[in-house]
Amino acid sequence: MVKKVAPDIATYTILISCCCGAGCLNLGFAALGQIFKTGLRADAGIFTPLLRTLCAEKRTSDAVNIVVRRMPELGCTPDVFSHTTLLKGLCDEKKCEEAVELIHMMAEDDNCPPNAVSYTTVIGGFFKEGEIRKAYTLFREMLDHGIPPDVVTCNSIIDGLCKVKAMDKAEEVLRQMIDEHIMPNCTTYNSLIHGYLSLGQWKEAVRILKEMFRDGQRLDVVTYNTLIDCLCKSGLRAEAREIFNSMIQSGENPNVATYRSLLHGYATKGDLVEMNNLLDLMVQNGMQPDHHTFNIQIHAYCKCGRLDEAMLTFNKMRQQGLTPNIVSYGTIIDGLCRIGRLDNAIAHFCQMTDHGLSPNIIIYSTLIHGFSMHGKWEKAEELFYEMMDRGIRPTVVVFTAMIDKLFKEGKDTEAQKLFDLMPIASVKPNVVSYTTMIHGYFLAGKLDEVLKLLDDMLSVGLKPDAVTFNTLLDGMLSMGLKPNVATCNTLIDSYCEDGRIEDVLTLFREMLSKAAKTDTVTENIIS
Repeated sequence: MVKKVAPDIATYTILISCCCGAGCLNLGFAALGQIFKTGLRADAGIFTPLLRTLCAEKRTSDAVNIVVRRMPELGCTPDVFSHTTLLKGLCDEKKCEEAVELIHMMAEDDNCPPNAVSYTTVIGGFFKEGEIRKAYTLFREMLDHGIPPDVVTCNSIIDGLCKVKAMDKAEEVLRQMIDEHIMPNCTTYNSLIHGYLSLGQWKEAVRILKEMFRDGQRLDVVTYNTLIDCLCKSGLRAEAREIFNSMIQSGENPNVATYRSLLHGYATKGDLVEMNNLLDLMVQNGMQPDHHTFNIQIHAYCKCGRLDEAMLTFNKMRQQGLTPNIVSYGTIIDGLCRIGRLDNAIAHFCQMTDHGLSPNIIIYSTLIHGFSMHGKWEKAEELFYEMMDRGIRPTVVVFTAMIDKLFKEGKDTEAQKLFDLMPIASVKPNVVSYTTMIHGYFLAGKLDEVLKLLDDMLSVGLKPDAVTFNTLLDGMLSMGLKPNVATCNTLIDSYCEDGRIEDVLTLFREMLSKAAKTDTVTENIIS
C-alpha cells in the first residue's frame, strides 16, 4: 500500500508557479487558499508568481491590494522581491507616481526598506515615460537616503540622461560613480559616447574614449558600432573603415549591425564597389545578409539608376529564402517609377499585395507621383481614390499633387472638392496647397476664387511666401491685369518684413522690366 505524503510548502510553491506559468491564475489562488486551510505557514516567496502574473495581466490594483493588505492580514510580511515585482508592474503600466508612493511606504517599514533595485526599477520607469526630471530627482533621493547605487543603477541613469541629451547631468552622475568608488564599465562609456556623437560633439566623445582607455576598459562591439555608425552618417566613410579595420585587428568580431552601418555609408554615397566588396567580406565571415542589408543594396542600385542590378538583388533575396518586405517593394517601385517603367511598377505593386503585404502611404504616394510625372493622370487619380478606400489618409503633399493635376486637366470643381476634403481627412492645407489652388484658379480665369483663397489663407494664419507672391503676379499678368503701384508696394513690403532683400530687388527689377511705374513710396520701402 502506497503511503500518502502530505504536500509541504515547497510542493505548493511549485504547484502555484506551474499554475501561473500555464496562465491558470485562479488555480494558483485556489492552491494558495489550500495552504492556509491546511495550517501551513506561507512565506512571501509563495506570493511572488501570483503577483508577477497579476502584473503581467495589467491587474496591478489587485497586486497592490495583496501586498499592502492581504499579505499582512495573513501574517506574511512582503519581502523585497514582492515589492520589486509590484514596482515593475506599476512602471510597466505607466503608474510611476504610484510606484514612488510604494517606495516611500517601504522606507517607513523597517521590515522591508527599498534597495538599489527598487529605486532603479522606478527610475527606469520614469525614463520610459519621458519624465527625466522626476527620474533624476528620485536618484538624488536614493543617494540622500544613504542607499549606495550600483553600476547597473548608474548606467540606467546615465543612459536615460544621454538619450534626452542631458549630457551635463550624465557627466555629473559619472563623477559621482567615481567618487563612490563604483567603477564605470563599457556600458557606461558607450552611453556617453553615443550621447555626444548624436549631438555631433566629436571632441567630447573622444575625451570619453580616452577616459575609457585610461581606465583599462576594452572597446566592445557596441562601442565600435556607435563610432562606425556616427562616422558614416557624417559622411566620413574612410574614417569609419579605419575603425572597422582596427576592430578586426583588436580581435573584436563585427556583427550584422557593424556591416549594416558601413554598407549604408557606402550606399548613401553611391560607392557600389566598396559596398559589394564589404558584402563579400560579410558572407566570408559567416554572416548572411538580412532584409535590411538587401534593402540597402537595392536602394543603392536604384539611386544610381541601375535598375537591372536592383532587380537582380531583389530576386536574389527571394532565392535565399527571404521574402521581400514593404521597404523592398517600395524601393523597387520608386526606382521603376523614376524611369517611367510604370507597368513594371504596378506589376510589383500587385505582386506585393498578392503576398499579403498591405501598401502604405509611401507606396501609394510613390505610384501617384510616378504616374502624374509621366502624364498618366487617370491612373494617378484611380490610385488616389483606391488609397482613400483602403482607409489610408493621404498626406498634404499627395493632396496638393492631386489638386495640381486636376487643375491642369481643367477640373477645377473636382480640385475644389478635394481641397475641401483635406480638413475632413484631418490634413491641414499648407502654403503650398493654397498657392497651388491660387495658380489653378488663375488658369481657370476665376479671380474671385483667388481673392477668396487669399482671405481664407490669412484667416487660418498662413503667410504667403515668395512663390505665392510670384504666382499672384504671374496670374494677374496672364489675365491682363497689370499690377499697379499699390499692389507692388504691398508685395515689396511683405518681402521686407521677412528680411528677403534679394527677393525685393528681384521683384523691383521685374517691375521695371514689365514697365510697372514705381513711385516714391516704393523707393522708400526699399531704402
